[in-house]
Amino acid sequence: MLRFLRGVGIPVGTIIDVGAREETLELRQAFPDLRHILFEPASEFHDELRTNYASMDYVLVPAALSDEEGRGYLRKIAIDGNKISHSWLVDEASDGSLETVTTMRLDSFMSTRDDAKPYLLKLDVDGLEIPIMQGSEGIWDDVSCVILEATIASFAERMNYLLAKGFKLFDIVDHCYYYGMFSQVDLVFVAEKHWENPDLRPWETKKFTWEQYVHVAEFEAIVQKSTIVQKSTPESTPVETRRFPLPGLKFWKRRANTGLF
Repeated sequence: MLRFLRGVGIPVGTIIDVGAREETLELRQAFPDLRHILFEPASEFHDELRTNYASMDYVLVPAALSDEEGRGYLRKIAIDGNKISHSWLVDEASDGSLETVTTMRLDSFMSTRDDAKPYLLKLDVDGLEIPIMQGSEGIWDDVSCVILEATIASFAERMNYLLAKGFKLFDIVDHCYYYGMFSQVDLVFVAEKHWENPDLRPWETKKFTWEQYVHVAEFEAIVQKSTIVQKSTPESTPVETRRFPLPGLKFWKRRANTGLF
């Protein structure tokens, strides 16, 4: 999906990765030549981030994004009892297990910098996507693509928020189920001003052929046949696919061990 967007000319100058954890492999593979600004308040991931991005142009920001500047309390949990899987801001320090972190608005932070525009904004922050987007009001005109996680409970709210900001839904990917019940997906949006691109409007610009009208499973099979497996680590998986991320690299599973394409 990322390679498709890049291949058809959707402009991206800088990657803003909010909730980077130890890395976002798919963004690294699709945009190895761009700067990655990594927001990750959980200090446990910082050494791995520095290692994984050592050969790239990156900026590690050890702060939590929100809709206001200041200080906050970060709660961290491991849902399977092992590695940290989730972290989020809470209103007050109710126990000693919380970590005090700096909070900031994304638009304020970016206003102090001169990074290449437009931005690809990825959000995976365990429920605080709306406050972070509210703290991004000053940069929406400079964002070409947004990728964010949505649960069944937050799907409509997050989609409607971005539709109101001038984005159109491009894809719904990484469908995750838990005990047979739909749990979450990743939503991919492209700014409306880029939808003049004929490759994003095939019903209007392409000659109809049944060969191009395929179901999701068939599409993934077609893409996988033409995929060259790229391995930067023993755990690496193919990236040329419209799923988000690829089979075998699903964030829910990754975070359950514990979070994108």
